[in-house]
Amino acid sequence: MPSLELIVAGVMLVALIFYALLAGADFGGGVWDLLAAGPRASQQRALIAGAIGPIWEANHVWVILVIVLLFTAFPPAFVAIMTALHIPLTIMLIGIVLRGAAFTFRTYDSQADAVQRRWSRVFAIASVVTPIMLGVFIGAIASGAITVENEIVTSGFFAAWLAPFPWAVGVFALVLFAFLAAVYLTVEATDAELREDFRRRALGAAVGVGIMALIVFLLSGSGAPRIRDGISASVWA
Repeated sequence: MPSLELIVAGVMLVALIFYALLAGADFGGGVWDLLAAGPRASQQRALIAGAIGPIWEANHVWVILVIVLLFTAFPPAFVAIMTALHIPLTIMLIGIVLRGAAFTFRTYDSQADAVQRRWSRVFAIASVVTPIMLGVFIGAIASGAITVENEIVTSGFFAAWLAPFPWAVGVFALVLFAFLAAVYLTVEATDAELREDFRRRALGAAVGVGIMALIVFLLSGSGAPRIRDGISASVWA
């Protein structure tokens, strides 16, 4: 029988996976919004907006669940993580707010080209920055670089996340989310040309995911040795 701590940690892991799959596709949609080009650029953006519009807010329930469980079940860990990583966490939260605001204002504000370009730019940039910061946040935790002595964080505000491994995880998260979005949009598209556009992007993003996964694995040798050892020793990993 697993302990209560393991059960809660398992629930947090499942919630994080759901957040990565569902909200990740939303963030990836913002990446493709930024990279929309060619004669079908406006159609691509319209497809992205229509696909993520009904669900993007609900997806944040998963990350809220993780934070609440961390706060209530593991208070010392919550304090240490939020202290050592408050800078990337703050940037990530600002990105989430700006992204949601830009998406809403782009829909209901003036439809003038200049106004639409402004909100599209904010939406796209926030959609790129937020996944990177999420990956940096997770990578810094996985690295084990957050140190605590006598209930005081001794690793400082920068050392845990200003390292190659967390940033590699951040870029990996960005590319992975772009891949998820491209696959989702390929399914959502009813126009054959749009479907082909996103199919090609999904293939390109899949290559990027493979490259970044290899880079993260190589960097984990020095950046997150416990994770590296666990992956190397596990058959299913």
